[in-house]
Amino acid sequence: MEVKNKQQGIKVVGDVLDIVGGKWRGQILAHLCDNPKRFNELKTVLNRITSSTLTKELRYLEDIKMVERKVIQETPMVVEYRLTKHGMSIKDLIKTIVEWGLKHREIVFKKN
Repeated sequence: MEVKNKQQGIKVVGDVLDIVGGKWRGQILAHLCDNPKRFNELKTVLNRITSSTLTKELRYLEDIKMVERKVIQETPMVVEYRLTKHGMSIKDLIKTIVEWGLKHREIVFKKN
């Protein structure tokens, strides 16, 4: 698909930033790039996220078909999250963001 005009391109950038932006979504997706994670594993690696926020963000990512939820044990309930086939398409973008961040971090976060 080709960008028809600058305004459409800007809208697409906004749409992508809605998905990977914010405090948690990009980090959740980055953690799921390597392999599936259980809810508590995500909560641990994300450190300061609350259970309710993690649940809300995972539900959003499920709704837009980036992440799938799989119950792997009923009692006690164990739930695993993984990128969907569609979600796997974000891996290259995450890699590019990491590379850009490593290259420009000192400049962007340099204290005057």
